[in-house]
Amino acid sequence: MEMRERQPVRRRTTRRIGRLRLPIAGPYRPWATLYRLPDGRLLWTVRLWDDGRPVRHAYPTRVIRAFARANGLRALAEEVERLVDRAREDGLRSGTEDAPTPADRLREERRVRA
Repeated sequence: MEMRERQPVRRRTTRRIGRLRLPIAGPYRPWATLYRLPDGRLLWTVRLWDDGRPVRHAYPTRVIRAFARANGLRALAEEVERLVDRAREDGLRSGTEDAPTPADRLREERRVRA
């Protein structure tokens, strides 16, 4: 019986990329944390108050971008893009590039047409 050398198993884990504050209302500024999931998708978690206690909610990047755009928060939008770019660079280095979203595909189609 031939013994083969065992190859190390590469674990694919959820990675925390970074976080930023969301200016919701007045002094209420919860943290929004960006994660890259093992399949390459990006997901933001935000702890919002609900019935007197904090509840964790998960949102795709498009929701955080829309919040920044709708409220005219240019600095927030730039920080979101900086973190998303960092996540993509990290995904390329680890070999798990982000799965393209429909918005990514639309942007790419527009870029190709131009």
